[in-house]
Order: sequence, then structure tokens, then C-alpha cells
Amino acid sequence: MKALVLVLLWAFSLFGTPLLYGPWTGAPEANAIAVSWAASPPAPAIVEYAPLAEYLRSSSFTHRVSYTPTTSDTKEIVHLRLTDLSPSTWYVYRLVFEDGSEGPIGTFRTVSFSGEPVLFGVISDTQWQWTGPNRVELVASAMSLDPWPFHFVLHAGDLVETPIPSHWEFFFRSVAPILRWSPFLSVLGNHERDSVSYYQHFALPPGGGRLGKRWWALHYGDVVVVGLDSNARSPQDYHDQLQWAKEHLSGPEPHKIVIFHHPVFSSDATYGPGAEGLQKLWHPVFAELGVDLVFSGHAHNYERIERDGVTYLVVGGGGAYLYSLSPTRVEGSRVGVEGWHFYVAVRADAQGISVRVVGVGVIKDQEVIPQIRVLDAFSLPRD
Repeated sequence: MKALVLVLLWAFSLFGTPLLYGPWTGAPEANAIAVSWAASPPAPAIVEYAPLAEYLRSSSFTHRVSYTPTTSDTKEIVHLRLTDLSPSTWYVYRLVFEDGSEGPIGTFRTVSFSGEPVLFGVISDTQWQWTGPNRVELVASAMSLDPWPFHFVLHAGDLVETPIPSHWEFFFRSVAPILRWSPFLSVLGNHERDSVSYYQHFALPPGGGRLGKRWWALHYGDVVVVGLDSNARSPQDYHDQLQWAKEHLSGPEPHKIVIFHHPVFSSDATYGPGAEGLQKLWHPVFAELGVDLVFSGHAHNYERIERDGVTYLVVGGGGAYLYSLSPTRVEGSRVGVEGWHFYVAVRADAQGISVRVVGVGVIKDQEVIPQIRVLDAFSLPRD
């Protein structure tokens, strides 16, 4: 299906468009979603959209929502909410400016009904690349061609090297291949520095902390995803987040996912054996509540670690320069891979959770060699 959609929906931005980067989508709900973009200068625009099935039959957009700029600045980041959508439905959308220029066509999916499979992708550590080929774009392009149509994409932090305009532009242009097709949800890494620019760029599910976005929870059919900020300021901050997370991880969803930046456990040569504070404060609660998967980045390699029934995945292969693993692995380490850029594909259904870790580029003689290889694959049966 994805190949057909790619052919039918491909479009190019017109010369002279005020679109600086985007669009992308976020904060999906059963009946709503946010469409976001950056424009320079700010300009009136319309988001056209339609259910994908209708668009493929008629090649026309059946709904439109207008936007009027609210600032006279040289740049504006917009989050336009689309409402009255149908749940568990793929949509196609397009951004059209007042002067007639258009953004690229993309897709998004609203939150699934209970009982339906949920598919999503995960990346982390996509910091600015100073030299050589764009490794971040290599990962994003491979994700966009994955056979699983991702309902959303998660990012475990360190989106940019420094939260300045040029680095944000690099990030959004580099990950555009996957942002066009799936809602995007991120958590803070240490490189974001809790900058207001991070909060300005993303529409996230309901949460808490600064601007209600430092931590959040996505309830998506039979899956709950809790995003936390491991850059906590104090022990009390860790406790406050954990208490909030407990409420969302204690719901009816059979599949429980947590994502934050710093690994609880890691065999990384520099950052191993992981974050001691998180091992003491968060890990026992994850084990008690039956969390299935915990995603983190920070260490730029791949590792699968199993502790007390919880599977921890270190997934820092999104494009930043890579790190080595220690020859001595931490307790519970099952698979460790260094020297690859990669993404993770996850499917949660009635049978359990299936995970594929897909390598897209291997480092040889300090060069990135594009290559697709499954680095790890495993399943977690549903209890």
C-alpha cells in the first residue's frame, strides 16, 4: 500500500513558497491531530485534507481549515488543530499558501480502536552532522520505505546538537521523508537544553512540566506510551514524573511503552553501566507495573537488555556519530551492536509485541556505507 501512496501522493513545493520546513503532524487523538509547519515570513495558509480512501478514489480534498498569522516576526512555527476526524483512519493532507504555493502532500492516522494492531517507529540522537553525508536523512529515508506503515514515530531525544535555528532547520529537512507520513512524538535530550525552541516546535499529547510538554502520555488503542524527561533537576523531579507515569501505566492498555533519553542500563564504553538514579527510582516501578519496552538513546549504539521482565532498548543510532560498546556487558545484555545507524520498527497486537531493529548504514574505514540489515528481531508474547 505504501508504494502506491508514494506514487499517487508525491508532490513538490513550488518556487517561492514561504514554507521554511514541514509540514509535520503530532499529538494524535481519535478525532483530532495537529498539523505543524515553519513559515518565513508568516503567511496565510489553508490545510486541505481528506480520508485517504476517498482521496485515492477522487484525487480531491474534501475538507479545508484556514490559518491567519498571529505575528509580524520573520519566522513563525504554526500548530493548526484539525478536529471532527474519524478514529482509526488514514488521512491525506496538503498545506496551501495564499499565494498559491504548496507544501508536500503527507499522511497521518488517527488513534486506533482497541483490538487493532498498532505499528510505530523509533529513532534517537539525530544531532547536527558537521561533515560528510547526511546520516540522519539516510535513516529517515529508510524508515519512509519500511513495509510497516507507521501510525506514529517516537524520538528518544537529542534531536539537534544545539537548539539554534540552523540546527532545527537541518533536523526538519533531514527527517522530512518520515515526517510526511506519520505523526511525530519526541522527548527531551540533554542537547535540547530545555530550550523554549524545543517546546515551540512540537505538539505533544497531554502532559506535565514546562508548558505541559516535558512529559506526556499517548493512549493509542491497546498501547500506552509514556514520554519522560530524564534530564531531571532533582530527586523530587524524578519522583514527580514517576508518580504521574504510574497513573498512565496503570490503565487498561495491555502494551506499556516508556521512552526517555538516558539509558537505565547500558554497556556503552563511556556511559555504561547506565544511570544509577534511574535504576533505583524508575526501574522497580517499571518492573512492578509490567512495562514491556523502555526506549532510550544517549549512547550511540544498539543494545537490548532484559531486567526483571522489562526489555530496555538503547537506540542511539539515528545519525549522530557512533560510540563503542564495552567488551564487558552489563547484566541482562542480550544483543549489542556498534558501528551501525538504524531505526526500530514495532508492532503491537493481540499476540504480543514484535520488534525489528533495521540497520541502514555501516561504518567502514570512517565512511558510511548504505546497507539494509536486520540487526535484531524479537517478540514479547502478550501475557
